[in-house]
Amino acid sequence: MAKSSAESRIAIVGGGLAGLAAAHALATFGLKAEVYEAAAALGEIGAAVNTSPNANKALIAIGLGEKVAAVGTSSPGIYTRNMQTGDFLEFRDRRKTSAKYNAPYYTFHRADLLDALAAGLDPQSVHLGHRLTQIEERGESVALTFANGRTVEADLVIGADGVRSVIRHALYGDDNPTYTGQMVWRALLKGSDVPAEVLEPTGHIQWVGPGCHLLAYYIRGTGLVNIVTQEDTDKWVEEGWSTRGDPDEMRLSFPNPEPRLEKLLSIVTECSKWGLFTRPLTANWGRGRIQLIGDAAHAMLPNAGQGACMAFEDSYILARWLAAERDPVAAFANFRRIRIPRVHGVQRLSLANARFKHMRNAAEQKAMIEAGKGSAQGNVDWVWAYDPVAEWDKEPIVPTIEVAPSR
Repeated sequence: MAKSSAESRIAIVGGGLAGLAAAHALATFGLKAEVYEAAAALGEIGAAVNTSPNANKALIAIGLGEKVAAVGTSSPGIYTRNMQTGDFLEFRDRRKTSAKYNAPYYTFHRADLLDALAAGLDPQSVHLGHRLTQIEERGESVALTFANGRTVEADLVIGADGVRSVIRHALYGDDNPTYTGQMVWRALLKGSDVPAEVLEPTGHIQWVGPGCHLLAYYIRGTGLVNIVTQEDTDKWVEEGWSTRGDPDEMRLSFPNPEPRLEKLLSIVTECSKWGLFTRPLTANWGRGRIQLIGDAAHAMLPNAGQGACMAFEDSYILARWLAAERDPVAAFANFRRIRIPRVHGVQRLSLANARFKHMRNAAEQKAMIEAGKGSAQGNVDWVWAYDPVAEWDKEPIVPTIEVAPSR
């Protein structure tokens, strides 16, 4: 007789945000999992991450509310300016958003958030130095082989091994990612090095201009300032988080910046860059006893601030289905049925947002914002309004999202 979800040996491959959140979620519902992480120590590449009310509801429900609140920064909201004139375009009040949806909105240093997720787990259940090299489906179990020579047999496997997922490749081969023609710059500055007026009035500023945008905001209180940008470019840029960039080249990417932005860019002494690659929207999220979550299932462009948020929703809803369904294969299938339409909608939103932010006609862009026909932050109310705790088993309502051409 096949094992029930509660009796199953569960292996989570990947000890990043998605994998550790999944381990917590499973434990919340009495399900134990072993986490296998390739790195020798837990750590997240990248500087900052945002979590909106929908994601924080999931984190609170799995017992992490106090831990994430202790390391999160709550900003008044994104204040958007024109990159070249400094003119105000739009303000989205996140504190009103938090009150409306009865959950907080945070920004974090990724390492702090990862530490918060790791803190409540049994250290014996997290196995470091386990880089997956092979996966074999064996009817009612799955064998995982690691580079250190160890083989583990599990009844269920959750693939949380990121955008370069070994499990995804084993199941489906190459996804043929394509370069979007957009690249990202990232820098991290000491908060004390940035004059306060640069980030006034909210401490979370977005500048938009022809073919590009730039976000700067405080994390760790006001201890650090995270800078992340995106620009349309004809240059080929390697995919990855850690390619070292040239600060002077970064500055040249934003011609004729208004004085506050010019000052901010002048402070940058180190930066990284990478190209944005997109993969087809697909329902290839797993099969049988193997389920992908987070970036392994649905990597998305960073234009709606929802990459980590979707992973946290995944973690809660997957655990809830495993707790509700005796048959884990049916639980995985139901998880995909509920999650895929919503995540595909968020992926489309992420693409559409960049098109609007990068409009080359600034006057038209401003007029559309003032008329309520466009937003530099996108139509995200439907994303934030979602409650994964209350709606875990309901098919989501997803608006039609059209991706306009660049102009």
